[in-house]
Parts: sequence; structure tokens; C-alpha cells
Amino acid sequence: MTNLPEPSERHSSLPPVGSGVKPHQRKRFIWMVLITITAVYFLILVGGTVRATGAGMGCPDWPLCFGQLVPPTHESQLPPDWRARYADRGYDTADFDPVKTWTEYVNRLVGATIGLLAILTVLVARSFRREQPAVFWSSLGGLVFIAFNGWLGSMVVASNLRPVMISAHMVGAFLVQMCFIYAVVRAAGPKALLTERPPQSQTLRELPPWFRGLVLATLAALTLQIFLGIQIRESVDLISRMATELSRDQWLEALPWIFLVHRSFSWVILGLCFYLLMRVYQSPLRRTRAGFMAALLVGFTAFEMALGGALNHLGFPLIAQPVHLLTAHLMFGLLWFLYTVVSPSFSGVHPSHSNHSKTMDLQHV
Repeated sequence: MTNLPEPSERHSSLPPVGSGVKPHQRKRFIWMVLITITAVYFLILVGGTVRATGAGMGCPDWPLCFGQLVPPTHESQLPPDWRARYADRGYDTADFDPVKTWTEYVNRLVGATIGLLAILTVLVARSFRREQPAVFWSSLGGLVFIAFNGWLGSMVVASNLRPVMISAHMVGAFLVQMCFIYAVVRAAGPKALLTERPPQSQTLRELPPWFRGLVLATLAALTLQIFLGIQIRESVDLISRMATELSRDQWLEALPWIFLVHRSFSWVILGLCFYLLMRVYQSPLRRTRAGFMAALLVGFTAFEMALGGALNHLGFPLIAQPVHLLTAHLMFGLLWFLYTVVSPSFSGVHPSHSNHSKTMDLQHV
């Protein structure tokens, strides 16, 4: 049997992390992309609030609001023919609600701010183009998806809150966070993410090759659960608009059978996340930032189930809906982070090596 070279020999030809990027450039980019990711999650919370409060048509046109750069605060500030102008958006009979208008306007302001942050992130990422092009291109991908999601937002208004357009708008947020999380993981490198805390060794070994499959299976299960949640949310939108005689606490009775599947499948998600955490704490990842993320994932999963229980038993309380949506995105982001960290492109382990070794060397990029 041919002797395999030691890990240090296999990767000796690879450039060390940061060989072409100065430490201050790397640190600046990491902070920039973390700020952008945080802003994306804040926008998800604001967007969920817009949807839960029914403020999606608070501004019936786009990019202006009632034809104004700064929206009105009182009906007297609207043009005289505003009801006729926006009759197809429901304002032929609906009253002007400044709270809903400004809720939607804040949503747009946050979205525009994220666009500027994404542009700055791409500019800062230019220093990675030669040594780590994946960092630059994933950052650029995040900017492209933000622009695409902004266009989807205009289509949501143009379609008068068509549920499928709203759902597509939400899916775009997943693509945005995937790009930026991948960028920050690649920029930080194994030394920052996979070195034990407190430092007890400079390498992490003995991570079984099936571990990546477990993370991917958990991510796939959560994606399915989110898809089920999207279908339920679309049903709630239709019920709230068509069955106007029903109160919020009666919406649950009108939901289709898929709600029961979504509710039961949450236990599968919790079981997978808990098992993942258990395996992490039996591996060298237990003292790393990746290990902390796995523990945080279980906490978010339990919190998400509690929010689901509140929606189920407390009659769809308004405050629980946007937080429920945000927590789902945070869970997805944590799992995507874990999968990116243990992926071969990050750990430096080629898939073909798994046939010859039962361990993964996480020393090199």
C-alpha cells in the first residue's frame, strides 16, 4: 500500500493564509462583512414586522412613497386625488395609516443602507482578489443578490402583495446571507475559527468524514422546514385577506394540513441539532468558535419551537411572527457557517483522501 504524505507535506505548496493580504486589511474586511450580515438580519426582522402588521402597502408606489421622497404623516399631506390614484392598491376604501406607511418606509431605508454596506464590503474585499478570490467573488455575489432582492421588493409592491412574490423576496435573503457568511469564513481562516480556546493545540484532527454529511443533512432538513413555513405563511396571508370575518386567533383553524406537518417536523429539527451538538462536543470542535455556534444553534432551535407554540396556542400574536422568521434565518445562518467551516475547500482536505484516512486535518486552507 502506498504511504500517504503527512498533512504538512500535502499542503506545503499551498500559500499560507494572509500571504497576500495584510492583517489590517483582513481585520477591516471581517468587521465590514459582519456589520453587513448584522444589518441583513435586522432587515429580516423589520421585513417580518412589515408583513405581520399588514404594512406591506403602506407605501403604494416604489421607490417613492405616495409620490414623495419623505412619506406623509397625515392624510392632509396627500395629493387631492390620492384615492383614485392608488385605488388599485386598495386605497379606494382604505384609510391612510401613517404608522403602516412609516413602517414600510423604514424597511426601505434599512434596505438601502444594506445596499451601501454591501458596496463597501465589495470594495474592501478587493484586496483578496489574488490570494483568496473566493472572498471577493462571494462578497460580490452578496451585493448582486441584494440588488436582485431590492428589485423583488419593487415587484412585491407592483403585484399588490402577491404571496408568491413575498416568498421569493424572503428566499433572496437566504442567498444574501449565504454569500456573506461564506466570505467571512474564508477570510477569517482556520486559525481564527478552528483553533481551540484556550489554545491547547495548533491543529484540529480526528474529525470523522461523516460529520460534514451530518451538518448537510441538518441543513437540508431545516431548509425543508423553512419551505413548509413559507407555504403556511402564504396561507395565512390569503386567510387574512379573504376571510376578513375571522379574527387572528381563528386563523389557525383555517390553515391547511401542512401546518400539522410543519409543527411535528420541528421535533426532527431539534433532534438533529441536539445530536449535532453532541457529536461536536465529542470532537476537537468543542472548544472552538464552531463549537460555540453549534451550542447556539440548539438554543435557537428550542427558542424557535417556543415561538411556534406561541403562534399555535396564543392565536398568532403579532410580535411572535417577525421574531419567528428572524430565528429561522439565524438557525440557517449558523448551520451554513458550520457546513462552510467543515467543507473540504476550507479545511484543505480533498474528498479523495477520505478513502485512505478516517480523520480530517483542519490545519490548512
